[in-house]
Parts: sequence; C-alpha cells; structure tokens
Amino acid sequence: MLFFRPNETFQNEITLTKEEIEHLRSLRLNEIEKEIEVRDGNGNSYFFQVGQKSKTGKLIEKRNFEIPTTQNKIASAIPKAQRLDFLLQKSTEIGITDFYFINFFQSERRDLNIERCNKIILEACSQSKRHSIPNIKLYNSLEKFILEHQNLLLLNPMANQSLSQNSDWELIPVIGPEGGFRKEEIELLENTKAKSFSIGKNILRIETAHIYMTSIKQFFLS
Repeated sequence: MLFFRPNETFQNEITLTKEEIEHLRSLRLNEIEKEIEVRDGNGNSYFFQVGQKSKTGKLIEKRNFEIPTTQNKIASAIPKAQRLDFLLQKSTEIGITDFYFINFFQSERRDLNIERCNKIILEACSQSKRHSIPNIKLYNSLEKFILEHQNLLLLNPMANQSLSQNSDWELIPVIGPEGGFRKEEIELLENTKAKSFSIGKNILRIETAHIYMTSIKQFFLS
C-alpha cells in the first residue's frame, strides 16, 4: 500500500491519518498486519510495518530513488467540472512536472480549488507509483504568466507550421480556452517570440490537447 506525505520526514514510527486508515479499511487491510510505503515526493520512500487495527507503524526500511531532472510543463485554460479531474489524473500518470492554469479573455471557467486539485494529483501519483509530485499554479491573466515564463510554444490551429517541425521540447505549450485565443492574446504571445505550431485541423478540447502534449513531451524528454 502506497501513500504520499509531501516533504515529510520520519524517524522510527508513523501515525496514520484518518484518511489513510479509511483507505486501508476500504481495501480490507486494516484487519491484518501489513507493510505500507510512504513517499515524500522528493525521492525518499519509507516502509513501515503496521499491525492489525493499529494506527501506528514501525519503520523497517528507507530507500532513495533518483528523480528525473527533465521538466514537462504545460500551460492551459481550465476545463469544466470532471474534465479537469481527468486532465489532472492522466497528465500526472504520464509524467507532467508542472501544471500552469491561465484565465484567458474567453475562459469559460476561472475558479480553481488548489487543495482539491492537489488531492487528485496525489491519488494519481499513488496510482502510477511515481516518486515526484507535480506542481500546480493558477495565473489570473496571460500577462502575469508571461512575466514568469518566456520559453513558450503556442498551440494555434491557424499556424502554418506543424508540431512535427518543432525541435525544442523544453518549450512550454500554451493551450487556450475552447472559445479560442483573442487576437490580443496571440499578439502578446508572439511578442514574447513564442513559436506557433498546429497539431492538426481538428479542434480539441482543453483536456485532450493537454494530455496529448504531455504525452508527446514525455516521449521526447525521456
């Protein structure tokens, strides 16, 4: 059984949280003696022996795993409802390192519950057994995002160049809202010398384009 406790360190013992105990009960593991693994998201794994119906466990081993230094960063508008959950889950499983969400002029959704998003991300980390935890950040405007990031790749269905012509996979793809970029936003991105590419004639939903780009970048960066 795998749990995540971001940036936490352990000595000889662990006290299980209410959520961890409930998860063990849901899998009918609380009634038996078991070994659990707790990861801190920084490459450290702690293994504990937990007794029957016990809320505590004793440390039996600590291991350190190397975390890849490559960074898979994606910026996008926020999709609606459960489509955001799907985006967070699948991109985390594939290997994204940074989620950047931007409120564009024509964004249909602007709110983002970071706490809930982090919970979904941690569950996906456990599911995929990865050792690092993706970062997540919301920008209230494209201008604020550009102040912090310059190495950008603009996904634009009207672009003359195909994505297959791109040679720099460390660029951060920017995926606009389903209403499309405003002219001012495209000009703003072009003024930062963002490279503009098309991924085809089909207009994709935000989460589809996000997962697509996460997969392609992971392939070339791995």
